[in-house]
Amino acid sequence: MDDLNFDQRVAELGQLRDRLHRLEEDDYMTAYYKGYSSEGQTVDEINDEISELRTQVEQLQNELDDE
Repeated sequence: MDDLNFDQRVAELGQLRDRLHRLEEDDYMTAYYKGYSSEGQTVDEINDEISELRTQVEQLQNELDDE
């Protein structure tokens, strides 16, 4: 992996982690108490997205660790 591609993957990892953090810390609690998040997602939809993002973060982290 060249430096540019590596830097892009690191940036992507940061964005995924930021999204995951927002879902876990803000959107989940909002949906839990109000029934929906600021983006209109239900708790179940948020949980699904959290699970998907965790998988993506883990896969990308493993790819970067292998480099």
